[in-house]
Amino acid sequence: MYFFLCNLSILDICLTTLIVPKLLLTFLGLGSISFMQCLIQMHFYITLQCLDYFLLSVMSFDRYVAICNPLHYNVILNKKICVLLAGVSWFLSIIDPIPVTYVISRFPFCTYREMDHFFCDLMPLLKISCGDISKVMTIIFSEGVILGFVSFILILSSYGSIFVVIIRMKTAVAKHRAFSTCSAHLTVIMMLYLSLVCVYIIPISDDHSNQKKAVGLLNTVLIPIVNPVLYSFRNKDVKCGIQKLLKGKVKILQNQP
Repeated sequence: MYFFLCNLSILDICLTTLIVPKLLLTFLGLGSISFMQCLIQMHFYITLQCLDYFLLSVMSFDRYVAICNPLHYNVILNKKICVLLAGVSWFLSIIDPIPVTYVISRFPFCTYREMDHFFCDLMPLLKISCGDISKVMTIIFSEGVILGFVSFILILSSYGSIFVVIIRMKTAVAKHRAFSTCSAHLTVIMMLYLSLVCVYIIPISDDHSNQKKAVGLLNTVLIPIVNPVLYSFRNKDVKCGIQKLLKGKVKILQNQP
């Protein structure tokens, strides 16, 4: 679990580093960006978004093994398997946006190149293009169906099995303990998939531009901030570590003359 949380933390750091500095420059009126920089930002944003879905799928499998098959947890999810799952997630996420990025790099763009967004996201960039976007939309839809649907099915099947096991537990304490280990993960999944629906499935229109920017802000800034809180402060080991750290600082302050 901690290995996958480490990967998720690296992802959040990369995402905020990719988006927030340019966002702050936009607030200062320095929001111009070259076309190549825009493509690079879009490419790595899609990469990190794909990685987020893959890691959440792997983490749901981790919770499934921990709750449904706890005695074999260290055998099924040994170090080699964990590294393999994380490596495959990173590899697929890196190669996934390559076709889209290549097609968009060949697009003609209109003279008016002001994008109504605070970073180079896929849909706002397509909105200011002057070419036929049917090809890239086909690629987006195909990749979305394949990768998004597979990820969603893995998460759904894992938590379906988990809920069946929780319902069969005899005591309320056992049910609460089992569900508490999944609640943080479920919260992040719901926020992420809700943002996906709002940004990419709802049709592009001027009426929804501000709402889409708000959801984009949620996805790129708020979720990376919320993730450590949800995963850390609900974890008994982390809370004990923080308490020991605070107690140690209090004793040091008390011993100072």
